[in-house]
Amino acid sequence: MKTYLASVKDYSGYLQLSKRQKIIIASILVTLGLIVSTQTVSFLYAKFRLIFVLGIIGYLLSLWALWEGMSKSKALILLILPTLYTVSVTSFYFLLPIRWLTRLPIAVLFAISFYTLLLSQNVFNVASLRTIPLYRAASTSSFLFTIITSFFLYNVVFALNLPFYWNGVVVAFLSFLLIIQVLWSVKMEKITGQIITYSLILGLLIGEGAVALSFWPVAPTIWSLALSTYLYILLGVVNDYLRDRLNKRHLREYIFVAATVLTFSFLVTSWSG
Repeated sequence: MKTYLASVKDYSGYLQLSKRQKIIIASILVTLGLIVSTQTVSFLYAKFRLIFVLGIIGYLLSLWALWEGMSKSKALILLILPTLYTVSVTSFYFLLPIRWLTRLPIAVLFAISFYTLLLSQNVFNVASLRTIPLYRAASTSSFLFTIITSFFLYNVVFALNLPFYWNGVVVAFLSFLLIIQVLWSVKMEKITGQIITYSLILGLLIGEGAVALSFWPVAPTIWSLALSTYLYILLGVVNDYLRDRLNKRHLREYIFVAATVLTFSFLVTSWSG
C-alpha cells in the first residue's frame, strides 16, 4: 500500500504544471478557439455571440494560468487586458478576408502575443507581492498591448456604423476599462478613488474624441489610429504623472506624436467625399 501511494505521488508530480506551461496551454487553446470558431460562423448575430464566448474563454483560461497568488481585485483588474485583447483580435479577425493565407499568420501572431501578454500580467501578479526586476519591462509591454487592443477595438466600433452618440458611449466604456488597468499597475494597490476618477475622465475624453471623429470623413483605419493615438497621449501623460516621471521632454514627445498623426490624418482624408 505504501509503495502504491508513493508511486501515485511520483506520478502526480509529473502531472503538476508550472505557471509557464499553463500560460502556453492557455495561449494555444484560445488561438485554436479563434481559428476553429471563426471558420464556421457566418451570421452576424452568431459572430457577436462567438466574440462574447471567446472573451469569456480568454478570461477563464487567463485566470487558470495566473491563479497562483491571485486575489479578487487582481482577478478583476489584471485580466481586463487579456480578455479585451481576445475580444479585439476576434472581432478584427472577422473583418479579414476568408483566406488561410491571411488568417493563419494573424492567428500565429495572436498566439505569440497572447503568451507574451500573459507573461507580463504574471509579472504584475507577482510584483504586487514582492519587488522583481522585470516590472519595468512588463509595464512597457502592457502599455503597448493596451494601445494595440484599443486600435483593434476602435476599428471594429467604426465598422459597425453606429450613430455618433453610440460611438462615443462604446468607445468611452472600452477606453475606461483599458485605462483603469494601466493606472492600477503603477502602484498595484487597491482600486482607489483617484484611479477611478482619472479613468472616468480620460475615458470620457476619448469618447468625446470618437464623437468628433464620427463627423470626419476618414477611413476606419485612420479613425482608429487617431483615437488610439489620443489614448496613447492622455494615458501616457497621466501614467508619467503618477510615476513622477512627467517632464518637458516627455511632453514634447507626446506633442510631436499628436502633431504627426493629426497631419497624416489631414493628408489622407478625402474631403471631396
